[in-house]
Parts: sequence; structure tokens; C-alpha cells
Amino acid sequence: MNHPTKLLGACLLSVMCVVPHAYAASVKADGGNIITIDDAGSARRLTTGGQDSDPVLSPDQLSVAFVRRTPHRMVNTASGAESADEVWVMHIDGTAQRRLVEGAGAEDPKRTLAALSSPSFSPDGQTIYFTSAAWVTSGAIHSVELSSGKERFVTDGNSLEVIPAGKYRGDLIVNKHKYWLASGSYDWYWLVSPAGKEIAPIGPDDESVEEFRSLFVK
Repeated sequence: MNHPTKLLGACLLSVMCVVPHAYAASVKADGGNIITIDDAGSARRLTTGGQDSDPVLSPDQLSVAFVRRTPHRMVNTASGAESADEVWVMHIDGTAQRRLVEGAGAEDPKRTLAALSSPSFSPDGQTIYFTSAAWVTSGAIHSVELSSGKERFVTDGNSLEVIPAGKYRGDLIVNKHKYWLASGSYDWYWLVSPAGKEIAPIGPDDESVEEFRSLFVK
């Protein structure tokens, strides 16, 4: 008959063997490199080129998306020359680094890809949204599918937030530059679908967005 203490030890060892590696508690850019920090506060550098920024964890905390700057390669935009940045994704341990989007110029501002920023995962982790330079008064929101690498223009906008939960899970909060019918312009936050359809105005300032979050993002 096996001794109870030995049985308990064997069970604990079995459990320890199947426990996955600890997730990263957070991710950041430091000196142009991507760093993960675990629950114990230990930091690990994942990239070394010195050109990386805007890292974000996937919803399952197993992947990191980030922007890689390309100061040696520029793109002409409506606002002048901008860096032909790239969007990359990699595993949380730094392996399987893969470029998803490469900066490029275009006559149509909707197709311009430059000065990329703010990569954000969809709640299901299958799509990454990001911002790009576009018009003089407005940037653009684009998306790229992780499985296929298909990139597309979503909507005009100067800021981006993907709603992670609640009634509008998966929709976007976007700051848009618009024009009054008479004259002048204004900048409001709008609720936008993943397809780029404007669902409803949220309000003119950060307080409006915070109130919207308190009501619908739970």
C-alpha cells in the first residue's frame, strides 16, 4: 500500500508539472525594446532592435502586439513625410515574431500606412486595430486579421479604444474630426462598429467617455 504522504507528494508534483508558465502581468517599451513584467516584478526583454513601441497584451495574455519604427524608410502623407512603421505580433516569451503590417504610401489617404500607433486587440484576440496617418486633420483606424494578415481601413479617427466587455463588446470608441453644416469643426468621441459604421455619438470630452464606460463597459 502506498504511504499517504507519498501519494500526496506525487499528486502535488503532477499538478506542478501541468501548471503553465506564469502570464506576464504587464508589458511596456523601454529604450525602444519590448519588456514583459511578471507577477513577481521580474522583467524580461523580448526585442533588442531599439525601434519598438506601443506594446499591448492579447486578451489571453499569450501574445504581444507592438509597433516597429522604420526611421530609415519614410512615406509621404497629407501631413508630410512620416515613418513607414510596421505592426508586429509575437508570443509572450518573444518567440514567433511576425510582421503583420508594413508601412506604405498611397494616393488615397485611406490606404496610407505610416506613423502607426495604438495597436489594440479585439476581445476574441483575432484582430488587431491600429491608427495611421491619413488626412491633414484626421488619422485613420485600420485593422488586420491575425490568421490571414488581411489589412483594411475601418474609419477616420484620431484615437482608438476597443471595448473589451459589456453591451458594446468589440465595438470601438473613436475620436472623430467633423464639420458643422454652417461652418467650423468639432471633435467628438463616437461609438463605431468593427465594420466602421458610426453607431452613436458618445460626447465631446474624456468625461463623456468615462461616463459611457461606467454605464456600458462591465
